[in-house]
Amino acid sequence: MKINVIENDDEKMKFEVETNLTLINLLNENIWKQKVDAAAYKKEHPYLSKPVILVRSKNPKKAVLDAADQIIEDVKDFRKQFQAATK
Repeated sequence: MKINVIENDDEKMKFEVETNLTLINLLNENIWKQKVDAAAYKKEHPYLSKPVILVRSKNPKKAVLDAADQIIEDVKDFRKQFQAATK
């Protein structure tokens, strides 16, 4: 997965990610849980462009990293519960 940071200011970050929209949707949802001012993504063309994520907050980098950490914790929790349910 390749990430290209387009803009990185104190309160705004914009970056492009080479991945599918499933991960982008999950990341965007978890960024919102970090109490940011704004979080959104767009993909100009379904086949020719990459998704671009925009985050506005007091610390957008921390918001993205915290969102990624939360996704990891959610997946670990799912795995544990799924194993217990399928024994």
